[in-house]
Amino acid sequence: MKNRKTFRRTAVLALCVAFALSAASCGEGLITTNSAKDMEQVVGSVDISNYDEFQEGGVYAEYADAVSSVNSTILKRDLVAYFLNSGYTYINSYGYSYEETFNLLMDNLVSRKIMVQYAMAYYFERSADAEDEYAGVFTVSDYTQYVEEETEKLDASLRSHYEKHPELLTLQYFITDGGRDYSDYDRAIYTLKSMINNTLDSTELTYIEEEDSSSSSGDTRTTPANVGTETEDYYPVDADGKLDYDVYTGRNTLDSCGTYEAQEGSKQSTRRRAYNDFLSNLSMNNLLVDGEDTSDLENIDYYYVELASQLEQALINKYSDDLNEEANAELTKEYVEGKYASILASQKNSYDDDQSAFETAIGSVSDTSFVLYSPKEGFGFVYNILLPFSTTQSQILSTYTNDTGLRKTEFYEKRAALLENIRAKDLRTPWFSADEDSNYAFEATADDAYYKNAFTLSNEAAGNKTYLFFEDNLKKSEGDNAQYESLGQYYGQYPYNGRAEFDEENEEWKFYPEKLSVDAFMDEMENYLAYAGLTAVGATKSDYMQEFYNAAENEFDYSKFIYYEGKVSGADGAALGGTSHDEYFVKGTEAYTAVSVINELMFAYSSDTGCLNTYMGYTVSPYKTDYVAEFEYAAQYAIRQGVGTYVVCPSDYGWHVIYVSFAYDAAGEVYGGFNWDERETEGTFSYLFYESLKSDSSSSSSYASMVQNQILGKYNNDTCVKLYKNRYKDLLSLDA
Repeated sequence: MKNRKTFRRTAVLALCVAFALSAASCGEGLITTNSAKDMEQVVGSVDISNYDEFQEGGVYAEYADAVSSVNSTILKRDLVAYFLNSGYTYINSYGYSYEETFNLLMDNLVSRKIMVQYAMAYYFERSADAEDEYAGVFTVSDYTQYVEEETEKLDASLRSHYEKHPELLTLQYFITDGGRDYSDYDRAIYTLKSMINNTLDSTELTYIEEEDSSSSSGDTRTTPANVGTETEDYYPVDADGKLDYDVYTGRNTLDSCGTYEAQEGSKQSTRRRAYNDFLSNLSMNNLLVDGEDTSDLENIDYYYVELASQLEQALINKYSDDLNEEANAELTKEYVEGKYASILASQKNSYDDDQSAFETAIGSVSDTSFVLYSPKEGFGFVYNILLPFSTTQSQILSTYTNDTGLRKTEFYEKRAALLENIRAKDLRTPWFSADEDSNYAFEATADDAYYKNAFTLSNEAAGNKTYLFFEDNLKKSEGDNAQYESLGQYYGQYPYNGRAEFDEENEEWKFYPEKLSVDAFMDEMENYLAYAGLTAVGATKSDYMQEFYNAAENEFDYSKFIYYEGKVSGADGAALGGTSHDEYFVKGTEAYTAVSVINELMFAYSSDTGCLNTYMGYTVSPYKTDYVAEFEYAAQYAIRQGVGTYVVCPSDYGWHVIYVSFAYDAAGEVYGGFNWDERETEGTFSYLFYESLKSDSSSSSSYASMVQNQILGKYNNDTCVKLYKNRYKDLLSLDA
């Protein structure tokens, strides 16, 4: 058996529409005249074994009976359930009519059945090839035996549901590689149950007393990308490797639901009311069967309708992943090296002739879009931490700006006096909230690693708490089954710089931030870099604001506006500029650590939100830019000094702390070429370039989409698909 890799899907195929359960608790009865018996009507059937390839002598003939035996009918209840989950989105968000929506959903249901049936034949066929990685994994005899044995294992209550939905064990067989690996199956169950919990959460909120709006700071603050985002392949497991998650209905206990976390303020009574609303909505739409025991969700037939849908999707995803792998097998060393050489040659020809094309290109650099050639040194990227004027200071500065009798030199001198009084403070107070579900702050403990400055030490000595942020991402994003995405280029050990207290009586946070002059901020920045294992040495410029105007030439010398200059180097004093461009995004390298520290401080202090969550910061050209003059000069100067350089300059916005994150420090090839041996070393250029080719429109995702569209084009016809529109014409006529 091969070690299957999980592929990140970069495109959502139209046929892969999963149940979202977003409207299942809307409380609206869609079906008011139909009986439960009517809901059992077959409104469509799909059987691709009717196609020539499955007939005697056809390539799939020996699999025809297995493919056609189950998973071939679409019941009216399936269509109604699908509508409750996804249909309202098309009507309310996209302006579809009921008729258009039901026709679209029906087409999706048909497409799913076709893809599932074809996937069965696909795996049977691959298994018959002795040279294939799936050799011997899927056979008709093993499939039949597996279904029989799994049926025998079911208790009486479950067996009745599985007899009604025989496709469940078929899907289970293929998803688990014939019972060999249940990870994809458990992941599908987790996805379904988490979506149901999300639906119940949404309803339960209406029964939980609303928190006072003053419970947070009242402001907003951009958070790093991926905060609270679960990894695509996560599912929680217990010590025995079993799925550790269940739906909380209020009729069961919270501690019986594994890792599910209830909302703040949730009680068994409020959860039970939400679950009752959920059941009521199913009942109004005839999706509950008479006599069902609703005390447990898994006693209800509707759960198995949804489970079948989720498992269908899981099998389609598995098939798509294997198509991706087929496409990626074409990415040979020779092909990728040739692709790199081709792009490099093309960029060289283009950028040597037109440097503006290069400037445009570096403005859209990302981990999937690369600039491989630089026509000139002096270009690069900088982070900008803006320590702003206060509102009062800005108003005073505005009076200077509008004073027509004030010479420019006098304006700069008055501005310099204002700049001395700027006091930066930690701007992350909006990340605190009395609502636990939206609170990003957590109390640091003795087990947590975090930076301690003089204020933090005195604060803790006084018995006050220290707060860090994003516990889920920083603590639950480790190991092979990480729950949350990591926060790229975010060091994560800089606590709130001030005192934060929660007022229990008024249920609100109160903040007493530490206020930093620009000199104090630079000390703070350099000390935090040192805490991260780096060396940061800087000093104020002795010629700051000295003879900054040349009267004879009537021009300003912006070098005299640089207030502070320093350099970050490794722990051993080695220059960060010595770090290869190929390793810019490799976690653990000193250049990456430095960027992560500066990026975190930017989130904490900068009032320039335009630089937050950018790829490498602001693009800087050695030519004329749109930046204010002081910033333009300082950034261009810093770029010339190389990666790790930081300078401080003023503008009418406040102090700019500029850090060089990446520099095109020489003309010619930017990277050291594509290295096949580093294609699986995460963060390297070769890894990123290789991964970008996987998701390129000409490779895996496009190939998978093309193949699936061909399959649908072949089998979605009158030979394989029958629709019985009169049996659901009442749904098509709901517009009337």
